[in-house]
Amino acid sequence: MATLSGIASGTLVTIFVQSSSTTTSLMVPLAGSGAFKLKDIYPFTLGANIGTCVTAVLAATAVTGNAAAALQIAFIHLTYNILGVVVIYGIPMLRELPVKAAESLGATASENKFAALAYVLGVFFILPAVCLGVSSLI
Repeated sequence: MATLSGIASGTLVTIFVQSSSTTTSLMVPLAGSGAFKLKDIYPFTLGANIGTCVTAVLAATAVTGNAAAALQIAFIHLTYNILGVVVIYGIPMLRELPVKAAESLGATASENKFAALAYVLGVFFILPAVCLGVSSLI
């Protein structure tokens, strides 16, 4: 039940502030201080992802011209995120995977700062560059 309330809370807060970055950034100090555990904040973050899709739906209503296409894309985005949350929480093994991976990466990064740097460089720079290179060849 706490999972559903966390998802709903994250969704509502994000709808109100219209920014998932703001919503999740508000939770960082609470997690850092120990007020919340990572497994408590994870559903809130998933809810923030759903809430940010509502912002996209609102923006699509302001489109002039092909408004139907804009609304269709916004609703597909919303449906995709909702289905992602349903799949992650519908399969118990998947439910724990992101939290365990984050805890493991956090423990590794706290012991070895270069591992954290390698992760950031690899995931945010090298992997996208490789994907762009491969896609340009195809």
